[in-house]
Amino acid sequence: MLTKSAYRKFYDENRQTRNIKFDFKIEQLEKKSNFDVNKRSKLLKKYCLKKEKILEIGSGNGFLLKKLYEQGYDIRGIEISQERRRISQIVSDAPVIDFDILSETKSIGQFDTVVMFQVLEHIVDPVEFLKKISKILKKNGKLIIEIPNVNDFQLKLNQIYRDWFWQKAHVSYFSAKVLSEILTRNKFQEVKISGIQRYSIENMFSWKLNGKPQAKKPSYNMPAEYDWIDNHYKKYLEKKLICDTLIAIAKK
Repeated sequence: MLTKSAYRKFYDENRQTRNIKFDFKIEQLEKKSNFDVNKRSKLLKKYCLKKEKILEIGSGNGFLLKKLYEQGYDIRGIEISQERRRISQIVSDAPVIDFDILSETKSIGQFDTVVMFQVLEHIVDPVEFLKKISKILKKNGKLIIEIPNVNDFQLKLNQIYRDWFWQKAHVSYFSAKVLSEILTRNKFQEVKISGIQRYSIENMFSWKLNGKPQAKKPSYNMPAEYDWIDNHYKKYLEKKLICDTLIAIAKK
């Protein structure tokens, strides 16, 4: 496990992105993010009003902040990576601060909704982390979490995929059951867990046949002619909660 100083350096230098060899041009990063940004903004619009204060923890390069801020949402971000904060400040006027939820003692105020997309798996002590989040949520405030699913069906079928899945940056892993339990333990209520299959059946075959993800051109959806195959594949995995991603929505 990384020491605190090594952990900080890892994120300040954006080594997670470097480790999986993503392109560093902002235009390319934003283009790759569009699918997730659109799905996540749609989710937030379902649960959040524009007048509500929204905090995104681990706001990354700021593309979701940009989309919602430009549409009039009162959203701001927390990002501990110096490089990602720099990019965020280039692409968006939404405020982003360097703030470590686990170690900071000063207050950053309270929020109607706190959201985290692909963040909780990076946290060394997720139980304490969620306890701290509860303190910055207003009464009846909402928490929305997206995480990788440790019950992803490909983990049982593909050794190369398994080797990629257990990333250095990921220190905590969750099934739907475990995620529900730690939220309940931290006194969150009305916990709802659902599954999302982000990647298409084409991406699964890329792993099986080529032994690698489609990192340069992520395949989230098949061509329209094959939608029926891809939709069936995704719905089946989501129903069984053996998809690649879990979404949790809870109330304080």
